[in-house]
Amino acid sequence: LLYLLVRHTGRERTRLLPLIDALWLGGVAVALYALAVYPTPQGVIEAEGVRRARAFYGSPNNLALYMERLLPLGIALAAWGCTRWRRWLYGLGALPVLVALVLTFSRGAWLLGVPAGLLALAWLRGGRMRTVVLVLLVIALLALIPLARTPRFAGLLDPTSGTTFLRISLWQASWDMARDHPLLGVGLDNFLYYYRDYIQPGAEVDRYLSHPHNIALDFWLRLGVGGLALLVALLLAGLRGLRRALRRGAGADSAPCPVADPQERAALWGLAAGLAATLAHGLIDASFFVIELACWFLVALAWITSRAELPPPES
Repeated sequence: LLYLLVRHTGRERTRLLPLIDALWLGGVAVALYALAVYPTPQGVIEAEGVRRARAFYGSPNNLALYMERLLPLGIALAAWGCTRWRRWLYGLGALPVLVALVLTFSRGAWLLGVPAGLLALAWLRGGRMRTVVLVLLVIALLALIPLARTPRFAGLLDPTSGTTFLRISLWQASWDMARDHPLLGVGLDNFLYYYRDYIQPGAEVDRYLSHPHNIALDFWLRLGVGGLALLVALLLAGLRGLRRALRRGAGADSAPCPVADPQERAALWGLAAGLAATLAHGLIDASFFVIELACWFLVALAWITSRAELPPPES
């Protein structure tokens, strides 16, 4: 229903950008709240030697999953939007989103989601942006070296202990579960109750998990083999919409700035880059079956496909 509503709204070009503005302001509000409560015990989870921001989420990873999808949108419209107030809105808003994302200390976001989003944004923008992003990622990687000795990151590459071992064990159990229930899966939100029968030896310390931490296994186990087909269809629809939008002129740097197209083009880049971050981080964590993540995914997908169906604006 949400997807259809956005598609219907997107038939009128004047409603496209305000819809994204609302999405952005909601995300910035979440980031500001996370920063406001970060100094308090209720606003963080202390684990493995770091204070992890969580806002009102049960886990800091939930906050990171949302912020990493929004960050490319903020960067894109701040850098390449043409309306001054909108550039300030997204530029200033990107600061709390970035800080909140950093303070989650989410390894999936730091090492997968954010790099994938920025690389996708650089690829879509082209030119010197690709070099700039590569340099920034190298600098960020070097900046992570001091954190390599903290418990949070020290055992990241050790598959025999810690989070890495638990995640591999979870995927093995999820694969076994999918093999036993290949057609219909185990149903929505039933993973928690089936997992106890598939948990691997040594992984009992983290037995209360509600999803397999992998986008393909999550769709499969919740919706059956049809869920995998649905996931592929969603991704192909997004890719097809992105290609059509770019071919219609949304990727042309020659478009005059006074028209709406350059800002729509920047939003298109930002949303597509957010989808790239979703897929990258979704390889090892949640991706869709959480309310705010599903809403963002469907709004982004519907916006991209709606933009692809509109004719280029007149100068």
